[in-house]
Amino acid sequence: MTQDRLVFFGTDAFSVPALIRLLAEERNVVAVVTKPDSRTGRGQGLTPPAVKVLAASRKIPVLQPTKVGEIEDQLTQLKPDAGIVVAYGKIIPQKILQIFPKGLLNIHPSLLPTYRGATPIETAILNGDDETGVTLMQLDAGMDTGPTYDMTKVQLVGTETRLELNERLAEIGAQLLSDKLTDALSGNIVPIPQARAKASVTHLMRKQDGDIDWSKPAFQLEREVRAYLGWPGSRTTINGIVVTITASHATGGSGNPGTAFKTPSGELAIYSGSGSLVIDLLKPAGKREMTGAQFLTGHPIKA
Repeated sequence: MTQDRLVFFGTDAFSVPALIRLLAEERNVVAVVTKPDSRTGRGQGLTPPAVKVLAASRKIPVLQPTKVGEIEDQLTQLKPDAGIVVAYGKIIPQKILQIFPKGLLNIHPSLLPTYRGATPIETAILNGDDETGVTLMQLDAGMDTGPTYDMTKVQLVGTETRLELNERLAEIGAQLLSDKLTDALSGNIVPIPQARAKASVTHLMRKQDGDIDWSKPAFQLEREVRAYLGWPGSRTTINGIVVTITASHATGGSGNPGTAFKTPSGELAIYSGSGSLVIDLLKPAGKREMTGAQFLTGHPIKA
């Protein structure tokens, strides 16, 4: 039996485990579609997406359109049977969807219809959810609105960072794809329409989301530190020094929100709208990450 011809759509590190799994299973991946190389770092050099690096190492053709519609003819010439979409980062229009007779399957890191959109992992952390998961769905022209094949639930303990949860769900999603792909492509699994009334949509994170608002309660700020780790980061100014808080925990206490103080045990803490946030780790601009206590050594709190 001839293997289905697959086109893989993906961009960032979340996409990589799924592509690795497809290749390990010797699936017939005939091309990879990803975003154009991006400029990063101080030198603003061009950096290729993670999946491009992997595809190139396996000599798989890579397409990097600015807009997906630009590669309509190239995709048609590939004669694909189905597509696999994992954190591609662009809406795929109907004229591209119709090229694939068996459709496009998408791995989405939430329990759809909850948390459609671009930031389901961050949103689950921000909302203090005790459960999240990964959904295997059939892509349509909407934003994560297509019918679902299956999902895997994941329990949260309330200490996960965005980076940790992203890595964990990427692996779980790759396993779910591996378990269900053959049945989905053969029609042995019929996708179920989502319950639209229960749907919620996440919003894109902005750089300014990382500017800490100390009028918020400490428990919420602690969630933000975990949800924004990496980008946009949780930034504030302590003793005139701009820092990014990378680890923290909430505790009690009351005082003027935004005021830093030294706890009886020697830790750095800041009063919030309710309680205070103990700064476990922070990174001053242009310097290495350090503990709150280490920061206090060089920057003692002014009375």
